Amino acid sequence: MFALGIDYLTGYAAATDPWNRSQAEWPPHPGRVFMALAAAYFETKPVNGGPDARAAWDAEADALRWLEEQPPPGFSASEADRRSVLDVYVPPNDMAGNKRTVIPAFRTNRQPRTFPRVRPHSTEVFLIWPEAEPTEAHRAALQCLCEKVIRLGHSSSFVRMWVVDPANRPLPDYVPAGETGGAAIMHRLRVVGPGTLRYLDDQFNGEAIERFFELAAEMQTARGKARKEHQAAFESEFGAPWKRSLDPPPSLRPVLTLTREYVRNDAMKQRAALTTWFDSNLLVLAQLEGPILGLESTWQLVTALRGAIETHCQPTPEWISGHQPDGKPSESPHLAILPLGFVDSQHADGHVLGLALAIPRQIAPRDRGKALRHLLYNANGTPAEITLTLGKAGICTFRLEERASPPRALQPETWTAAPHGANTWASVSPVVLDRHPKSDPANDRGAWTAEVAEIVASSCERIGLPRPDEIDIDKTSWHRGAPRAKPGPDGYPLMPQRPGGPNRRQVHVWLRFKEPIRGPVLLGSGRYRGYGLCRPMEAP
Repeated sequence: MFALGIDYLTGYAAATDPWNRSQAEWPPHPGRVFMALAAAYFETKPVNGGPDARAAWDAEADALRWLEEQPPPGFSASEADRRSVLDVYVPPNDMAGNKRTVIPAFRTNRQPRTFPRVRPHSTEVFLIWPEAEPTEAHRAALQCLCEKVIRLGHSSSFVRMWVVDPANRPLPDYVPAGETGGAAIMHRLRVVGPGTLRYLDDQFNGEAIERFFELAAEMQTARGKARKEHQAAFESEFGAPWKRSLDPPPSLRPVLTLTREYVRNDAMKQRAALTTWFDSNLLVLAQLEGPILGLESTWQLVTALRGAIETHCQPTPEWISGHQPDGKPSESPHLAILPLGFVDSQHADGHVLGLALAIPRQIAPRDRGKALRHLLYNANGTPAEITLTLGKAGICTFRLEERASPPRALQPETWTAAPHGANTWASVSPVVLDRHPKSDPANDRGAWTAEVAEIVASSCERIGLPRPDEIDIDKTSWHRGAPRAKPGPDGYPLMPQRPGGPNRRQVHVWLRFKEPIRGPVLLGSGRYRGYGLCRPMEAP
């Protein structure tokens, strides 16, 4: 096995997709990685070094030629958040016209440029050749080249590269099509083949450029007959008379045309995800105006939005109201409203960025649109503003999220782990237990924890999931920024109950399933009202 590791040091990857200049390339194409290694090789050609330096440089060429002859690699790369791309007007580096145009402040010929980039969930990427076995000389030469690579893509895309230790063998998330038996195509990536290094050398045109400056330097000092001989040699080699203003031979931008289709490596690393009763295609409403509210205001927000939905949807179907025509509670899953809070970040404070509607899977798209269109859209088909009155908290305005790159908390896959699912989940809003534990935590904490874990496992089964393999219970969430499960200044208020009914206990939970789960995962008796919302965990 042979593998190369790449770490994006700034947390962002800036490289333009070769087929769409307005999008960022992700994951990095194997062809781009090879070109970065080749650039490090060409740019460090020894000029005045001795035989050892030249031998090391030749060894790097041999290693690159070995690498280009290997079959396309698999790769391991996380998902990435894409940012909106804006045109930036940049003055070109030219000397035409008035010399004042050299000064950026006086330039008037600015040209539009785009600098697309993404923020990967994990900054490390691995290219993996499972069957490749390099010699120690090739491995050492490629390690030297990796240490010379400082960027991948745009000059702001700083990276660290290394040859992966075979003892730390990574598994590929994606492999070339044809190796997993008819899976759906996920990516088409540029790859390299035999002769790529020579092609890049020809495009770089390094020898001609060196010869141009060599003759130019000689003519600066030559006189008489020697100067005429140099001029004749220059014209013979470059097809034009020598003059000081003559531009050197160009280096052409290389274009890699060899591509390969890649598929998700389900056979080795990913099983089909199990699903809950709720559709993973959440309808996300972003907050536009109003006070900044924390997740502890979930009940007020959800109650106000539910009222707005029922006002705009008359008659209200059972899958929205949660009640049968005779007023009895519905026996089928119905609409759930989720608070989308700012959690799982270094500076997360749990404030609400938006709300989401989770619709039961069995509801047909036509029925969904018929019931919700008057709430979500104006008469002209544009997203409508939804105003919620929250009493003393003030008034908040929401609208259907349609930005190309919304904040991570407003992206449905953040909460659903779609399409491939996640094995580990933890609650952001506390789970309200479906029944009262008989054990007393003050007298027997172990028995109480075991009983609560059984209640939580039953809640998972109630929404169509298997029982978790592992369950942990606490008052504090595993997600940074989420309020604690107990009432108080830094906690969640208890979920309101019917008049005269006792308050139910609420806890934060951590769950690990044997199979990957695709959410949303909503647990407990408050699952339709924003309580018991779980989010996938990226770390064990």
